[in-house]
Amino acid sequence: MNLLDKDYQLRRDMLAHQAIPGYWYTNILGQLQQVRVVLHEADEPRRVVLENINGKRQTVDINGWYRLDLTLHSPGIERRRTRGQRDSGKPS
Repeated sequence: MNLLDKDYQLRRDMLAHQAIPGYWYTNILGQLQQVRVVLHEADEPRRVVLENINGKRQTVDINGWYRLDLTLHSPGIERRRTRGQRDSGKPS
């Protein structure tokens, strides 16, 4: 039994480990990485383009993405959605 496969399935289902374009993630060294693009093939994510704070880009396959030890740093879309609801008077 390959334990990595079990870990891969668990991480794939967790929001914090989904590659979400525009979101920033922090690695174990505290370096910021932003997901720029998620490339899909046959409706499945296949590759992730990451950009660090200095503008250097790297591409990893989806299995490599799930092996990265990243933590969601700033869910900007969620923050904007919450702020928009608050500003419009709708309950959050």
